[in-house]
Amino acid sequence: MKAFVLGNYMNAHFLHVDRLPMPGESLAAKRVFQEHGGKGLNLGLGLHRLGAEVDMLVPVGRDPAGQAVTQALADEGMRTDWVLPLADQSGFGVGFIAADGANFLSAHLGANACLTETVVMAAAAAIRSSDWLLAQFEIPAAPILAAFRLAREHGVATYLNPSPWRAISPELLDLTDVLVVNEHEAGLLFGLSDQAGRQDWLERLPMHAGRLGWNGRLLVVTLGDQGSVALDASGGIRHEPAPAVAQIDATGAGDAFGAGLVFSLMRGADIAEALRFANACGALIVAREGIWAHLPTLAAVQSAGFSSD
Repeated sequence: MKAFVLGNYMNAHFLHVDRLPMPGESLAAKRVFQEHGGKGLNLGLGLHRLGAEVDMLVPVGRDPAGQAVTQALADEGMRTDWVLPLADQSGFGVGFIAADGANFLSAHLGANACLTETVVMAAAAAIRSSDWLLAQFEIPAAPILAAFRLAREHGVATYLNPSPWRAISPELLDLTDVLVVNEHEAGLLFGLSDQAGRQDWLERLPMHAGRLGWNGRLLVVTLGDQGSVALDASGGIRHEPAPAVAQIDATGAGDAFGAGLVFSLMRGADIAEALRFANACGALIVAREGIWAHLPTLAAVQSAGFSSD
């Protein structure tokens, strides 16, 4: 099974602070951490580490960071045919990480903003030959829509993580087979003013999805340490708890979850097993600092007591 990822690259920097700052407040950072990042990069590398065949379209800069990540992906054994220098500057991101693992992030798109429909259509043959197409919102909307149209025409399953949040067009929503949102994004998607708990999502997700006009294969709301809730195409709803771990850094947990979910679905797992495996992938990230070094292999997930079968 093969996946094509509409990726992105962020030269990621993290500042560790005692707590997240209030508006207008300056805080001294205790430590600085830097790595190759980006939601799309994490998705593609996560799938590759688990054992999937992956092609990844990644816009990078003509700068040292772009050159470095291209080499790093090659060193991982990934094809870099679609790692494209589209601008002078690579994407750049800064995250604040609090002592309890809470975080917030800000990103400048750089080369990622140069991804166009024309660039995507140049990769049309690779998309058509894939089983899955994955996208996230650290790239512009138009190339995602073009790729999803192509995927639907050729029977390629689609996965969307609309993060960082922006409104999803009705057409893109209709072209999405698997939609994964965190609880905050779910509130924005459904126009909710309050945050629900696990039991509330179990009771209310079908109603919210119906009002939205959702008709895809799987709609998932991730709930951090409460696990994940999923609504399937038949209207079935289920919750799978997350493994209990001591949270160190939640950054990238959603990307690892998405990679784990799609990998399990690619291998024919049922929804319950796919959620459990995805939860485990996310937990292995939460319990460590950084993302690139810790996106798990299949062996790492299994050695932690989980299986994809």
